[in-house]
Amino acid sequence: MRGLLICFNLIFLIMLFFLSQLYPVKYFDNIFSKYFDKLLILSMIKVESNFKQNAVSAVGAYGLMQVMPVTADWLNEKYSLNYDYKKPEDNIKLGIIYLDYLYELTGSIEESIMFYNTGPNASLEIKVKSGQRYISKVKKTYFIYKFLYWSD
Repeated sequence: MRGLLICFNLIFLIMLFFLSQLYPVKYFDNIFSKYFDKLLILSMIKVESNFKQNAVSAVGAYGLMQVMPVTADWLNEKYSLNYDYKKPEDNIKLGIIYLDYLYELTGSIEESIMFYNTGPNASLEIKVKSGQRYISKVKKTYFIYKFLYWSD
């Protein structure tokens, strides 16, 4: 029986190791948000780009947090910033600033996440279809991050 328990523990540790490789905490120290915890932001990065620094979407969103160039320009102007959306750390900062802005606009974490994906002016159909699918992906990823890294 003891051998079986040791075997189970070993398998569990191996599983955790491999999961931690799929769900990294890269950039953890670069994440600062007024409203969102770091693991939730990492979940969004995982869903948005799977941590590919130069990822480009079909609609032109770029980088780790898939920031649209026009959104980056707008944020830089609105907040008197000079972040380059093509630099990974700046891309994260811009994504978080936009996410915080959306929270201030809506007062809702879920709506902020949905609007991050769809844009605040998207049609109801897009918000329901794409937005809900996106929220679901982020929540599942967040659950895994919380499981792996045991954060409050």
